Amino acid sequence: MILTYWKKFSQYPFGKLVFGWLLGFYVPYSGSITPEILELEEGYAKVLMRDRRRLRNHLSSLHAAALMNFAELTSGLAFISGLGSDMQGIVTHFEMDYLKKGRGDLTAECKSQSVGIKEEKQCEVEAIIRDHKNDIVARGRATWLIRPKKHD
Repeated sequence: MILTYWKKFSQYPFGKLVFGWLLGFYVPYSGSITPEILELEEGYAKVLMRDRRRLRNHLSSLHAAALMNFAELTSGLAFISGLGSDMQGIVTHFEMDYLKKGRGDLTAECKSQSVGIKEEKQCEVEAIIRDHKNDIVARGRATWLIRPKKHD
């Protein structure tokens, strides 16, 4: 379903920005980093997080919590975009490796193997966050529980 909205909005001028704002409205905590979705397709997401003062820590770098939020959002977009409409997923575990101070605008990418899954299982996906020099700033790994939707 999220992929349907992405395809609809992203074809228009400013559609990607509108999609990001709507995503932030629908998922308020993730919206706190004001993500800009650059690419989204089945099992793949690429997202931009602009460096803003409100996301910084006392070391003048992007806060660890903002980086984790960014990685979780990117992994979620990639994972959910690959699921069929009859499946649902929820994160059951998330861990981060912080490799470098995050300064400047950052990009996160995630490729997921969620496409075509039809039974309950756990899947792990990794989102990689890079800076403007293409250096890896952080890695986030999400474990997703995926299962068929329950119909009432």
